[in-house]
Amino acid sequence: MGALEGFLSTWDKARRTFGAGVPQTGEQFDQSAQLQQLQSTVQTAAPGSAWSGTAANAYGEVNKEHARVLGELAVLDKRLASHVNESANVVATGRQNLDNLRQWVVDAAASVPPGKNREQLILPIVQKGLGELSGIVSTSNSELNRVAGDITKLGTEWDALQDQKFGGAGKEDKPEQRDDEVQLVSNEEALEGDGATEENANDRLKREIDEGTNLGSSDGASLADGQLTPEESERLKDAASLSADEKADLNNGSLTIPPHQMAYLNGLSSSLDGKSPAEIKSILAKLPPSEAQAVSNALHIVGSDKVHTEGASTTLKPGEHGYVPLNGGKDNLPQSIQSIFDAPLIDSQLPEQKTLPDGRIVIDTFDPNKPYNYLDEYRDIAAIAEYGDPSLQRGSALNDGLLAESRELLENFESKDWPTFGSTGWAHENLDPALQDMLSAASHDPIAVHEALAGAGGTSPNNEFIGDLLKHDWADDGLAAGTLFPDAADTSERAGQVMHAVDIYTGQNYQELLNIHDKQSLGQINPALTQALAQANIPYIDDMFNANVNDTKGFESLDGLNKPGGNANMDVTRGLFAVIDSDPVANKDFNGAATDLWKGYVSQYSDSLVNGQAPDAGALQAAGYLQRMMDQGEFLNQYDQTGDKQAAATAAQQSRALWYDTIHDGVSLFPKAGDVISVYDALPGDPLRDFFVGAPPKEDYPNLPAKNINEVIHLATAYAAAKGAGDLAILDQYMSDGALDPFNNNASATTAMTTYLSELAKGNDMGFNLYTSAYETGLTISDDELEELKNAGS
Repeated sequence: MGALEGFLSTWDKARRTFGAGVPQTGEQFDQSAQLQQLQSTVQTAAPGSAWSGTAANAYGEVNKEHARVLGELAVLDKRLASHVNESANVVATGRQNLDNLRQWVVDAAASVPPGKNREQLILPIVQKGLGELSGIVSTSNSELNRVAGDITKLGTEWDALQDQKFGGAGKEDKPEQRDDEVQLVSNEEALEGDGATEENANDRLKREIDEGTNLGSSDGASLADGQLTPEESERLKDAASLSADEKADLNNGSLTIPPHQMAYLNGLSSSLDGKSPAEIKSILAKLPPSEAQAVSNALHIVGSDKVHTEGASTTLKPGEHGYVPLNGGKDNLPQSIQSIFDAPLIDSQLPEQKTLPDGRIVIDTFDPNKPYNYLDEYRDIAAIAEYGDPSLQRGSALNDGLLAESRELLENFESKDWPTFGSTGWAHENLDPALQDMLSAASHDPIAVHEALAGAGGTSPNNEFIGDLLKHDWADDGLAAGTLFPDAADTSERAGQVMHAVDIYTGQNYQELLNIHDKQSLGQINPALTQALAQANIPYIDDMFNANVNDTKGFESLDGLNKPGGNANMDVTRGLFAVIDSDPVANKDFNGAATDLWKGYVSQYSDSLVNGQAPDAGALQAAGYLQRMMDQGEFLNQYDQTGDKQAAATAAQQSRALWYDTIHDGVSLFPKAGDVISVYDALPGDPLRDFFVGAPPKEDYPNLPAKNINEVIHLATAYAAAKGAGDLAILDQYMSDGALDPFNNNASATTAMTTYLSELAKGNDMGFNLYTSAYETGLTISDDELEELKNAGS
């Protein structure tokens, strides 16, 4: 007998162990519909308003308990049918896997060319086949044993229901009770003084937990046909919703829910264990929107490690009477979803046995065009997560898993050594659709996003993931990746830390991000992502200079400005500005907001100068830092495109004019700014605009020109004089028609203006030096840095 014949003989014996004919399913064991009907009948027999008193109360309690038992019996019947179906599926899957294996071995053996070494070449194929055959039989036996164990557990629950007593204590418990007496004793009286209070309370808690688990499991089983009863639907939506206070607790990172609610959610999730992500998605697609959302909500809540329950046993194990998870988390998700998240990312290049999400085992061969195992399943999970209410998604294992898989996919694809087939076109067609769905779905969860980007506590940023998100050439121009950035309305510390992590990476790696693929910038490759980066950063522009004027938190100067060891050149910040400037829309929006802020700082200083308080020199310093960042960022962006300093400086000056004119009616963060700007606008020659835009650069000095301190002095004097503040006689010879003459850098005029302002400010520091120092520090970018920028990406 040859090796192949030996394998086929062994295969025949294994196949006979799986029997013949169609495996028996569980429908014949499911009498749940009849039991639920009986439950409804019993419930209608409850005492109504026509019968009251102690006897009616006693009967009502007995009737209620009777209905409960009938309901739980219905749940047990449905679970039994489900387990029998699962057993039938194991048998059918085992048969199919054996058939697939046989075909693979026969085909592989047939591909071996004839010759004297043919038998020797067939032997490794047969050996692998025998190993796979053993695995199939072993796996099937293990699954059947597990199902048998689950059915055995149902017997224990059935016996517990058989022992129910209707009508209070029996004669054996109360020998003195007469046959015709209705015993009515309150719980307090029955338990009083006998030391059973704690035991009874524990039993009641376990019963409530088991009821919750069974109801969740039963309602989950009813999802399959897409038709929940009104009672099931209401119960599902109630268990998968949170109050406003509970949502606030969840958003803050710690929510406690009752044990019976956690039990229901866990039972619901467990009922989906035998279904693949595609099947779960299909179930949700058939449900009414409110029910589909409730199922997704349930998975988000029970899968969140920010959700806890109190009062339940810490020693019970899954499957034991009264067990409920003490915390949410990944282990509470449907088994198929857990398996997908735990599975290897990349297929082996050798033929191997593969267990599919539905439990089927197949022999898989490597397909170089489909190296990633579960892209379709990732999209299915993303669709399941997307059904949920965003306000209930905080630390959800669904979103954590999607972000973890996204990070791993990007890291693998962007690596230099694998996959060798990788290309932008291939990714746009095969990889990006999955990644984009995954990121969009996970973006609803700010806790998951925070931990994925900023790290635990916001202090350990995941720079590799941030870099891959930015540098990947996205099919949708980075639209989905941009959803990970916080909404501008989110001023939480969490949001600030996310943007700080992203901005640090962006600014430090600006040269690479301006030259990603074929010398193209982030704005050219991923314009939507660049625009999202700009919008998300607008609330934090003030924080970059430690001059916060809004209520944002969690974001400090990117360069440690004004701190020991800080970098006054602000290399990181100007790098960030340069990257944002690489897309025209992002450039306009971001710098428009920055110009608005600059006008606000100048207005704040100007107003403080004339209202009798000490001049706000800090506001003027912040304006100096801000204008330098805007000017340097645009200069670097333009130089990256042209490689010419003169052209870059000229374009930067033209951009300043555009920014100023675009937001001329802006200024939203400073209450008095509108009035101050209107005064400046009324002055001859529009000095505020002239100061901000500056003159075109000289041809013999192709760099950003420094700010003349005398211009700052002239600007402040022009505003104060227009307001009629101070001793205007000092300025008499430099004023015409009630307004200060245009700036001409006259030394005597500057002396007079300095004297005037000093008296007006009562000798306080007026901040002129702070402005010019903030603007001029590190203003000229070295030729070495520009050369590095030119050569980046080569």
